[in-house]
Amino acid sequence: MSRIPVTLVTGFLGSGKTTLIAHLLTQPGFAGTLVVVNEFGEVGIDHDLLEASSDDTILLANGCLCCTIRGNLVDTLLDVQAQVADGRLRAFDRVVVETSGVADPAPLLGFLLGEAAVMERYRLDAVITTVDAVAGAETLAHQPEAATQARVADRLLLTKTDLAEPAAIAALSARLRALNPTAPILPIIQGQIAAGELLGLDSPALQGFSACGPGCTDPSHDHDHDHDHDHAHHTDRFHATVLHTDAPLPKHAIEAIDAAIRGWAGLQLLRLKAILPVEGGDVAILQAALMVVHPPEYQRATHPIAGRLVLITDNVDAAPLLEALARHGLRTA
Repeated sequence: MSRIPVTLVTGFLGSGKTTLIAHLLTQPGFAGTLVVVNEFGEVGIDHDLLEASSDDTILLANGCLCCTIRGNLVDTLLDVQAQVADGRLRAFDRVVVETSGVADPAPLLGFLLGEAAVMERYRLDAVITTVDAVAGAETLAHQPEAATQARVADRLLLTKTDLAEPAAIAALSARLRALNPTAPILPIIQGQIAAGELLGLDSPALQGFSACGPGCTDPSHDHDHDHDHDHAHHTDRFHATVLHTDAPLPKHAIEAIDAAIRGWAGLQLLRLKAILPVEGGDVAILQAALMVVHPPEYQRATHPIAGRLVLITDNVDAAPLLEALARHGLRTA
């Protein structure tokens, strides 16, 4: 039986993982793909790709499937195979795992490579790491997870290069090359890259990678006790807040929300993503990471949505921002 290739897409918050995956799923090379996403404070894959949903499995408009991680990656991969065998899930040809932006990918790789039941059915094809060309230098300097994400990559995708200065791109590329001398560094804009650049790699970067993770030398290491440690560690360090609004907001409220975010943005703002209904039938998409706040993007709503804003911070008090957002119709419960 041919083993199913797995591509791990990692990268720090706001570096463009979801945009990359959304673009890849439109290409024939990624047809029939199961996308597994981490649920740490993330708003899911671009909503214009979604066709229908049931529980934690989503049928995308191009025929791909998407599910959130239940328990841990090993359980998820085995569970979806069981669902295919039972006829509850359509068969898939490839798996893309999108990690949380604050995840250290080494434990996930250890789980994947160290479980015989998983490796009988799957093979690791590639680790793809997205790096924000604007905020990447600050992220590497302050977030150790980002450095690990770069070190284990088979491909380093430098995103948002249209927004960064050439000197900054050169300096960041040199830093990445020091962390990972073998992975090609590929600049991309809006997630656009040919699928062939990321397929069929058989993860040469992970040859010799310890199946039980950094510092573990026992190949019989039992993973069961450790599956949840990564989430607990990041729950202590990072904080995710979700705000909601059921009613459409006037455009001036969207502009005020954008201004409040800009006034608070900085190193403490790891990620902000919002999808908010606007009076008149549009939705506003707001995104920010560190000091970079993107202008609101307006799209025509294809179906009614309950607005939500996800804020991820690095162990700081976000009360001033939350109070400002509450004045414009966003609430925590």
